[in-house]
Amino acid sequence: MKIQDIVNCLEKQGEWVNREYTRDHILFGRTDMEIDKVIVCWVATMEVIQQAIKQQCHFIITHENLFYMNGTSIPTAIIQSQQEKMNLLEKNKITVYRCHDLWDLYPHIGVRDQWAKLLKIPFQEVTSPHSYLRISKPFEMTVETLAQHIIKSIEEYDEFGVEVIGNLHQIVHCLGIGTGACTDVIQMYNAGADVCLVSDDGINNWVHTQWAMDHHIPLIVVNHLTSEAAGIKKLSEYLSEQFPHIEFHYIQNDYGIHHIEKASND
Repeated sequence: MKIQDIVNCLEKQGEWVNREYTRDHILFGRTDMEIDKVIVCWVATMEVIQQAIKQQCHFIITHENLFYMNGTSIPTAIIQSQQEKMNLLEKNKITVYRCHDLWDLYPHIGVRDQWAKLLKIPFQEVTSPHSYLRISKPFEMTVETLAQHIIKSIEEYDEFGVEVIGNLHQIVHCLGIGTGACTDVIQMYNAGADVCLVSDDGINNWVHTQWAMDHHIPLIVVNHLTSEAAGIKKLSEYLSEQFPHIEFHYIQNDYGIHHIEKASND
């Protein structure tokens, strides 16, 4: 089986993907190599690359860009780290493909819908195949109770707490969630949400947070990785079904998100 066969399987799907501007490309390496195993991950960190080398795996499918950022005005340290990764990939004949736009919105098993499923909260049906948002069905609970429920749902992905911006005792009735960094608070509010589950990459203080506070919309904040991990794990399972003779290994990125509280003796 060649790498190109797996790439073709992914790229022949997804009418929601704009193939002229998609992020879904080979980021490094060749596609004509024969392979028998693949690593699937959220982002191909140095640790993931080292595991690929150890396993003699020559193909990595990453959801996010392993080279940090795009553009020409880049810190020297970033350029040096990019080159270090490239040298390591080239030396060990490893190809990296980014599967992002397809898998964010893949119905039922993609990032958006697997995130909703992980939370074990009833959600309304998806309104558009191009929408990154999900809106829950009506409920009634405090923000604190909702936050505790979310914490229990995400523990398996190494996040053991959340950040809450707003009144913990406020009664809320409709949760809005997004996909990865696509957590636009105003869009969620306009869709009926009165509390939003957002990612740390999906909000900023000078726009979203201030607006939410002015409109009494509590925000529950999780790490970007945590909101997408279930979907990427499902990508590995999906590809295993499509290519049963290839070994697909999902590697959970160990970012180890912990929320440290002030010690009681301080």
